[in-house]
Amino acid sequence: MARQSFREFLGERISRRVALRNISLCGLSLPLVQMVSDSKLHAQSLEPKPAGTVVSKPVFTVAERNRRWEAVRRIMTKPQWNLDALLAPGNGDAAYPRYLTQIGGRGGSAEVIFPRDVSKPVFAFTGSGRNKSFWSKRLVSWTADGKLVINDDEGSKPVAEQLKSSGFDKPAARIGVAKLTGSRFDPEGVVSVTFLENLKTAMPGVQFVGIEKWGADSGPIDEPAMVKSAEEHAAIRRCVAAGEKAIETIARVARLPAKTQADIWLPTFTAMFAETGEDPTRLSIALDEPSNATLGAPVEDPLKPGQIISQEIDATVQGYRAQVNHSIFVGGPSTPGFNYYKTAMEAALKALHDSIAIIVPGKTTCGQLVDQYALIVEKMNADDRSGVVLHSSGIGNLSRPRLGPTNSRGDSDIILVPGMTFDFKPALRMKRSVIEDTGRENRIVQIGEHYLITDKGPVRLGKRELKPMATEGA
Repeated sequence: MARQSFREFLGERISRRVALRNISLCGLSLPLVQMVSDSKLHAQSLEPKPAGTVVSKPVFTVAERNRRWEAVRRIMTKPQWNLDALLAPGNGDAAYPRYLTQIGGRGGSAEVIFPRDVSKPVFAFTGSGRNKSFWSKRLVSWTADGKLVINDDEGSKPVAEQLKSSGFDKPAARIGVAKLTGSRFDPEGVVSVTFLENLKTAMPGVQFVGIEKWGADSGPIDEPAMVKSAEEHAAIRRCVAAGEKAIETIARVARLPAKTQADIWLPTFTAMFAETGEDPTRLSIALDEPSNATLGAPVEDPLKPGQIISQEIDATVQGYRAQVNHSIFVGGPSTPGFNYYKTAMEAALKALHDSIAIIVPGKTTCGQLVDQYALIVEKMNADDRSGVVLHSSGIGNLSRPRLGPTNSRGDSDIILVPGMTFDFKPALRMKRSVIEDTGRENRIVQIGEHYLITDKGPVRLGKRELKPMATEGA
């Protein structure tokens, strides 16, 4: 079958496996795929149906629920926090309610009250009857013992009433509020002023405090979310596999009759969705620009031979994101610019391998890793252009640490310990004293691979061959 252009792709039936029709670029809206599944996996339920569509379902086990809740409560009791309860507003960063309850994504978020006292239930306010029905049906295992209660109330009034009913309105009570303030993202917070003021009025004397900080003591949710369980690792492995499917798709479709970046973006998006049943967290594809230049949108930038395609690819499984990156050359060995691309990619690959090799689990800090990377790149007579070179996986922006040689150094002292997962993604530009590109300025190339820290060292989660990649004959 001949390849379709972007406009043809919109008008024709996409593969049965994807089952997405007429995707609108206005808002990147997609029709809701029916969320039904029968298989039971630790991290994600995914099964091809007769029509070929892959669907998703929240299936983290009760044991996983208890593990993360215990870790959160352990930090809540520390003297520097001393929190009676946590409040994760659904109208703020939805990653926090989702981490605590699995509620999130297309099914909507929730306001979550999380008590330190293990004898008190966790409450999730979904905001409507249909949302309550949706999540009650899918979270039976988490609600069966009464430790998670889902209701359909909405707004500050029912939240305040439940906080009072749970005994959290006593003078000097301390309630930690997710995203009241932030660190790398949203330093001034994203919590509704009206919502918070209503709570303060209803409960005078109660202290509402932020729960996110830079560094190893990052907060009662941010800190435990850094070190992941086997169930979370399974979800992240699926993300990486879907990301590698995206790289394969880009290399295949980035040739005639494709004419624009959008002609690459849409089939890559649908390939990722087909693998996971969830919208990718990010798919930014750039032509001869830094990988994040297009901000995750399809654009009309023309596709030409000799270009370097770079990307930020974050597939999503169970709400978790995990990034991979692989600059791809448009053309083959005889295309102008290939020699520069190949030389730069080989340098980036060496920087990747040599940096990861220094990691000693439980000893090496994030700062030491990125500093070593910067030294390696400097010795290559190249310029680091990564910004963030260590990009952890997780739910949305609850994916820390993230830092680079000159970026977000507040997390430098975080130690790389078993259970952590992250994309390490060198991006560099060779100096012209080493090799000259076809234009007046050398271009940036990037390679990014996801790793799991084990007690024996870092383990690569991807399976593709790490080498220069071209759309033709290489």
